[in-house]
Amino acid sequence: MNENLNKTVKEERRHRTEHPYWVWESIQSIPEMLSLCLQEEVTRQIDSVVDQCMKRKVDKVILLGRGSSYFGAVAEKFFFEKMTGIPVSCHVTNEFESYPFERVDSRTAVFFLSHSGKSEGDLRVVEFVKNLGAYTIGITDIAESSLALAVEDLILGPGGPKMELPATRTFATAIFRMMQFTLALGRALGTIEDDREYVDVLNKLPGQTRDFIAMFETKAAGIVETLKDCKTLLVMGYGPNYPIAKEAAMALNQSSGIPIQSYELENYIHGPIQALTREMGVIAIAPPGGLQERMLGLTMAAKTIGAKTVLIAPEGTASPDEDAFIEMPEVPELLSPVLYMVPLWQIGYSFGLLGNGGHPDRLSMDKPEFKEGLSYLMKKDKWVTKK
Repeated sequence: MNENLNKTVKEERRHRTEHPYWVWESIQSIPEMLSLCLQEEVTRQIDSVVDQCMKRKVDKVILLGRGSSYFGAVAEKFFFEKMTGIPVSCHVTNEFESYPFERVDSRTAVFFLSHSGKSEGDLRVVEFVKNLGAYTIGITDIAESSLALAVEDLILGPGGPKMELPATRTFATAIFRMMQFTLALGRALGTIEDDREYVDVLNKLPGQTRDFIAMFETKAAGIVETLKDCKTLLVMGYGPNYPIAKEAAMALNQSSGIPIQSYELENYIHGPIQALTREMGVIAIAPPGGLQERMLGLTMAAKTIGAKTVLIAPEGTASPDEDAFIEMPEVPELLSPVLYMVPLWQIGYSFGLLGNGGHPDRLSMDKPEFKEGLSYLMKKDKWVTKK
């Protein structure tokens, strides 16, 4: 009887039924996890990978991931190329397996980004690129995962396994570790004349994130109140924050029960804007950068057409016409993706508490129709045998 009681208690702790859910705790832990990335345990791994890249004379980098991990890879590409001068390509891992047309050789470093380290098919790609001579590195949070055991080196996240399905702190720390690696490699290559500004930004980012999470905690529900009656939400981004728009759309789709789409700023203006209506909401991510004015113009256009608008931008960029303005701390555009995703997770969590979408931690995984439907994706070739 005691054994059954213990099982029930463990299950209740694992599957929470009210706030705070596990995903809330993960969001709250982001500042601490970023701080841990600055400690020797992580920086030693980074230095080891830098040494190997220098010894192998790496002149090409490939970043592979799926879902959130892929979006994180794309967000990292901009900073990496600018700081190191090394060309970077990003691919969804299983697409790279099916269409491996990239040049891969002994001077190629292939980074495998995976929160769990156990995505189906990743090990085949690891072996494939190893056989071509590439250097393989895992960016994951699980030390004993199959991916961690297969690659040659790791830059391991400090948080370990997560209870919830959505990626929050694992996404943030993966991008952060890659930014740290980028600066270390740039120093080794001599491609960065003075990295003090960027180092200072990374050192300050945990504290900025902590202060922002606390400040925005009670405001996220107000943003949801503004957007909850929209029939569709659109998330707009540009440059390194376009993948953040895609990550946000995925997170909000999981939690809100509202269809969400993401768009790159200019591609939205050249066509899809024609379908904008008063029943839609637009979330515009506008960090400082060359396209910020263009995004502000789009926000004003959307508001004029009648859509609800939420602007995420630094202090001083809001106009009186936004329905909501999320004021962000000052941070350079290329280092902004980690911080600019935080309010979007907080908004997603507040949407989840309304109960219109999936469970905040479990998403739709406990719904019978989803269990049946997703079985076609979890068991290879099941659809063939079931016909």
